[in-house]
Amino acid sequence: MDEESATGDDARTGMIWDHLATLRGVRGGFLWWQIIAQLVLPIVVGVAIWLSGFRVAIVGDLIAGFSVLAGFLFGLVIFVFQLRLGITSDPRIQTKALLPTLIDQTFSNVLYAVLVSFALIATTVAAAATEPHTDPVVTPSAVEGGQATIEAGVALGLEPWVSAVVIGLAVHLLAVVGMCLSRTRRAYIELTR
Repeated sequence: MDEESATGDDARTGMIWDHLATLRGVRGGFLWWQIIAQLVLPIVVGVAIWLSGFRVAIVGDLIAGFSVLAGFLFGLVIFVFQLRLGITSDPRIQTKALLPTLIDQTFSNVLYAVLVSFALIATTVAAAATEPHTDPVVTPSAVEGGQATIEAGVALGLEPWVSAVVIGLAVHLLAVVGMCLSRTRRAYIELTR
């Protein structure tokens, strides 16, 4: 049985909807500060980057950093999954009604963070592959009769609109990771009550 038929929807959109469903508090109201941090702030930052003409220049380091973060987040998904399996049979947790819900929400948030980090890596790699460079420079040899050398073109950085997308996605990812930390803290508080 494939994922789509098992869950009734596509796995990718299911991850997105599961995450969006956690933007409501335990009382059912919207978490407006999370909506602003995760949706509005990345758009505002991205538009500001684009309008300012800023170019991201050190793309390789960004790819490395995003990849390490994605790896850590993927490990966290497995840990939260195992944690959820472990608490179902723990008699101490039966009195903590909110704790399983918080762990389920954290799982949805971390899974979504992995999806966003993979999208961010793919976007940054594609942007790096199309990054503009200056024309190669031909430098005559200093020695009479010597060979001219060709120096590679210098990277100009990502186009401003691509920089805006990369930075906007990065801000979104950081906001989602912040939500994961907030839920983890809330689950810890619930556990220690």
